[in-house]
Parts: sequence; C-alpha cells; structure tokens
Amino acid sequence: MSVALQIQPLSSASAEAADDIAAMSTWRWEELFAMPDAERKAFQQEAASRRFRELAPKIKSLQGLADSAGITDVTKVDDLPGLMFNHTSYKSYPMMVLEKGRYDMLTKWLQTMTSVDLSGVDASQCKSIDSWLDLLEEKTSLRPFHTSGTTGKLSFLPRTVLELELYNKVFLKMLEQYSGNKSDPLGGNGVRLPVIYPSLRHGRMVAQRMLDYMQEHLAPTPGDIHVMSRGRISADILSLSGRVRVAQSKGELAKMNLPDSQKQALATYLAELARRPEETEAFFQRITSQLRGERVMIFSQTSYLVQASRAAAGRGGNTGKLFASNSYAAFGGGGKDIVLPDNYVSLIRDFTGLQNWARSYAMSEVTGTMPMCDEGNYHIPPYFIAFVLNPETGEAAPQHGVRTGRFACMDLVPQTYWGGIITGDKVTVDYDGNCKCGRHGPFVHEDIGRFSEAVTGDDKVTCSATIDNTDAALQQLLAAE
Repeated sequence: MSVALQIQPLSSASAEAADDIAAMSTWRWEELFAMPDAERKAFQQEAASRRFRELAPKIKSLQGLADSAGITDVTKVDDLPGLMFNHTSYKSYPMMVLEKGRYDMLTKWLQTMTSVDLSGVDASQCKSIDSWLDLLEEKTSLRPFHTSGTTGKLSFLPRTVLELELYNKVFLKMLEQYSGNKSDPLGGNGVRLPVIYPSLRHGRMVAQRMLDYMQEHLAPTPGDIHVMSRGRISADILSLSGRVRVAQSKGELAKMNLPDSQKQALATYLAELARRPEETEAFFQRITSQLRGERVMIFSQTSYLVQASRAAAGRGGNTGKLFASNSYAAFGGGGKDIVLPDNYVSLIRDFTGLQNWARSYAMSEVTGTMPMCDEGNYHIPPYFIAFVLNPETGEAAPQHGVRTGRFACMDLVPQTYWGGIITGDKVTVDYDGNCKCGRHGPFVHEDIGRFSEAVTGDDKVTCSATIDNTDAALQQLLAAE
C-alpha cells in the first residue's frame, strides 16, 4: 500500500530534497494522528523496507548488522529489532583516534555511519574535534550533532542540512499545536517572537543547532535571541572534561597531558567562564527590562530554567511572572546535571508567568518529538515505529496491548543514516492506542525512567552542556602545562 504524502517546500539552503517518507514529518499533528491503524501499519512496513533497501548498500555499519542477523530485506516490521543500533554506536570509534589526533581515521569511522560521501574530506591536518567538524561542514552537506560526552567520548550524529531542517520544523510544529496557541502559525511569515535560552548560544549540540534555526526562522531579528552567555560549547572541551572525570575517578589526573589544540580550547573556555557572572547579570537585566510582559518563546532544558528561576528569586525585587501568559515555551530533559526540587514546576511558573508549556518525549538520536496530549500521554507519530525490548535479552515484545521495557525506535525520516536506535529508557507503551484525547496510534505513558548502566552498557548520552565540577581540575591542568 502506498500513502500519498505531500512534500512541503524546504528552504533554499537544503542540500537535498525531502522524499515522500521524510516529508511526512511536516504534516500537521491532526493529520498524523488521524491515520487509521491499518493504513499506519502498511505505511510503516513499506517505508521501513524501502529505507533498508536504500541505505544498507551505502552504510557499512547497517550492512554489518544485517549480515550478522541474516537479514537481506525487511519483509516485516518484526525484522527491525535485529537492525537497531545501540545508542552507544554513535561513539563507537576507538578513543586513540582522539588521543593521537587521527581525524583522518575518525572520518573513516563516520563514513561507516552515513551514506554521505566523505572521500573528499582530508582531515589529516585537523588539530582538534572542532576543526574536524568545521571541515565536514565545509566539504559536505553534513551538519553533525554531538553529545556531551560524559564518559569522555562524544557521540556524533551525522545529520545533513536537510535532516537538520526537518528536525527543527518538527519542533516548531510541536509548539504550535501543544502550547495553547493552536491557531497561530509559528515562524516564517507567521508569528515571530524573541527567543530566550538560559545557557550558551553557540555550538553543535541539539539546543545550539536549534537556536541557529530559530534565529533565522523565528526571532524577528538576530538580536532577539536572548541567551545567558554568547560563548561556544567546544566539542574539545566536552571531550576533555569527560576524560578528566574518568581520570579523577581513577586518581590519574596528574598523568594527563594536553596537546596544543586542547590548551587553546581550554584557555578560551576558562576565559568565558570568568565572564559568566557578568553575562548572567546582563541576561537578567535584559529580559526583565526589555521583555517584561512581552510574548516570547522560552526554550530550555528544565534544569537550566530551574537554575535561572532560583537565581531570579535570589536577586530579590520584582522579577517574577515576567512574560505574557500566551507566550510559547518548551522545556525538557529532566534534571540532567542537578536534582530537580519537588516544587520545580511552581518555581518555573512563578518566574515565567506561564501556567502551561509544551511537553514531549524526545532524544537526540531521533527526528523531532512525541508530543504530550491533554491526557498526559506521549503520542508516537506514524514515522516512528516503537519497540519495547526485554532489558536483559533484547527480545522485542509483541506490538499489542500495554508493554513495559527498554525503548527502541525506528525513525523513518532520515535519508542518509539509519534511524533505528535502542535507548536506555524504561517506558510503558500502549499499542492499542485508546487514548481519551481521540488521537489514533500507540502512545508512551508519562512515567519514563532509566535502566541502570549494567543493563544499557553505558550511561545515557545526555543533552547537558554542563561541565559539572571539573572546572577546578581543568584550571589545574592548564596551570600545570
């Protein structure tokens, strides 16, 4: 069965065109969640089979999985669990390539994860991770995301210009439909709003990539992106800080030596860190004086906003309920680097003046989000095929009834990398989809947890850019050099 998909035009910056499967991500939620079960399942079967046929010959890591599983074609959706990458696969390169600065070898590893041709990328002269990523963007259509590297190894997600744009389009669509402003088209020729993000502006993590998009497509002017700091999240510093944590835990910090590229990146980071109190003060002065009572877009990891709310409360004065009640907002990511207080929701409400905000279940490795409905359930769009795995054996549960286990997802949107991913999340999925909100299709219950490292094989790849408590150790390393 073939589903007629309407391809919506993308910006002129796109290096490729969205095919009919990828363009489905631009459908409105009402269309996606009105799809009858039989039609959804037929679409998923056809799309998964086509994605496999297109990508397996071009992506070595996928072909390796298929060979190991004895799979030559995806003839049924049940074949997919055997073709899922663990979330650690995107950092499966040898650590020595970073320690020895062998970015040519890192490029060869990345080629096994993407169909984008990297043969024209000569990374042998790169001296840092940041310069390697700069080169990839200069020579190819890749716009990689990287993660925070809490274990000392960053994950690199090889999205292209097109896939990055689709990722951001889904995010804005989620805000339109689930923030209490359903009648307002957001961005482009629609509503444009100042954007507030209480952390760092630049970098290649998910949030910073999204800020780049919002600056062009949502904010009235580039100056309407209001951030805590104009600094940059350096991939080199994130990698180094993760390695520092590992070295500290082993008592081996004194044995670490820094190459010149890391010395330079570290000096830049520490200089930015010294400016942070001044920048934080300027941030609060700006949003309280310029944006009080205004309709805004607040975009933040929950932990960042809690910290900002506490800082505002600590400043005293009339800093609460800052913005118009019909503002847009999206928070997520849990506590990450802090323990969220029991009253964190009221803290945020008191600080922002908002009573409600968009909520969704998402992760760096998939395109977009699973939006929450008024009943408190996260609805899975048809271009995601959800699996619940036994956390010990990896066996997939039948896709009917209510199932609890480890979440895996086949993201059908990507055209240049394989979208099958196994997470470390503990979820309950209702496959029968009888949500009182009226949307069709399966959904995830709100109570999402984490399996232990012993089960997942690694800690979760987080969205946090926080360097934790390693700043003193980083300063010590630079001083020692």
